[in-house]
Amino acid sequence: MLTIKQLNQKVSGIRKSTSTIRDNVQLVLCNASGHAFEHGDVTVFTKLYDASTGLNKKKIVKWVHDNGFARLQADGSFKVNKAMRKSADFDNGEQVVKYLTEEVGKWYAKDETAEQILKELDVVARIQALTKAIDKAIEKGQVVKSEDADIALRVLNSKIESIAA
Repeated sequence: MLTIKQLNQKVSGIRKSTSTIRDNVQLVLCNASGHAFEHGDVTVFTKLYDASTGLNKKKIVKWVHDNGFARLQADGSFKVNKAMRKSADFDNGEQVVKYLTEEVGKWYAKDETAEQILKELDVVARIQALTKAIDKAIEKGQVVKSEDADIALRVLNSKIESIAA
């Protein structure tokens, strides 16, 4: 087992490594955006997406959608956002990189607080808890009211589908 001193050293190393990784991702995002604008080449976004296991891919993708002239496809690849590219007011990719580096926030700038993380609604856990409660009620011989359950399930399914979209 590692000592507390060793653990603290490891945590310090992780903090430095994490900072370096985030900054490297930001550098790649800004420069890949410049290439996407100037050349229409978004392949680096796909490579970054594949390489970013363990990072917050949702935030990376949101940043790309907002700033990178590309859209994520269902297969994990990116496609040029032609409308965004056409409507942008830059002369070249260098201007894009300069603007994104100096003016636009970093992809990781707004991490969620512990309170926000704990407040997430876990739909699957709630459904599993309801199923378990129904099973317990049946075992105890309680009356389980299920009038209009089919309607409620359709509404729930519709909500889940809209979240997934």
